Amino acid sequence: MPELPEVEHVRRRLATWARRARIVSAATTDARIVRPLAPRTFVTRLEGRTIADIARRGKWIRCLLDDDQRLFIHLGMTGWIEREASADRSNPHAAAGHHLRFERARIVVARRGKESAIVYVDPRRWGRLVLAREDIPSWTTLGPDPLADGIDVSLLAGKLARRPRTSIKEALMDQKVLAGVGNIQAIEALWRARVDPRSRASAIDRTGVGAIARGLRWTIDRTLADLSRARPDGDPFLVYGHKGEPCPRCRTPLRRIELGGRTTTFCPGCQILKR
Repeated sequence: MPELPEVEHVRRRLATWARRARIVSAATTDARIVRPLAPRTFVTRLEGRTIADIARRGKWIRCLLDDDQRLFIHLGMTGWIEREASADRSNPHAAAGHHLRFERARIVVARRGKESAIVYVDPRRWGRLVLAREDIPSWTTLGPDPLADGIDVSLLAGKLARRPRTSIKEALMDQKVLAGVGNIQAIEALWRARVDPRSRASAIDRTGVGAIARGLRWTIDRTLADLSRARPDGDPFLVYGHKGEPCPRCRTPLRRIELGGRTTTFCPGCQILKR
């Protein structure tokens, strides 16, 4: 699933393509993606509006429209956004005479005298495009965003202290604790902080929480830097997906376990288990 850095990368691209752009036309026939609205209602309420701003919290993107409606985007497991520079206004669902494989929605925008198509693609259809007149609960109930809000170490330590039965890795992935942190970013941050992912959340002292906070910012910044390159390296991660390889820090073979139903890679040599 796309995590905070990937979604932030999408938000930045959308801002470049569509901020202050007018929605010329829209098209979708996928009731599952745009629920609870019917596709026709979704399209009608979008057309003619201007995208005033584009923000992100956690794994959600919010496009604020000029009539105060909000278009929320969640990429799910397999969703992404494409842009086509030219748009056929007579057939907005098939700009340039075709449509993309697994295309679920298409929004044609006009900006600085030029039109382009913003296309939502999702093979497995687990993402969402939610058009609402106010902020939805999935947005308002999120915890602090590490990139947008920073991490208050005291506040985070207090939240972790109230989770004596939860592993630190599972606690970090709770979206009410920190918005946007997923499996990969938690693995990388805990390695950086030298904390065993199986450690109880309540056992982490304030020094350890501070190290985790720095680890999260480190891995988020590294992932964003890789995504911003014209040709990403392909694997910017030091621990995730490297089972059996030497730890980059102490050379102990990395171990992989399942924790909370998710694959977890860590170093048994230099990541300390705290009970």
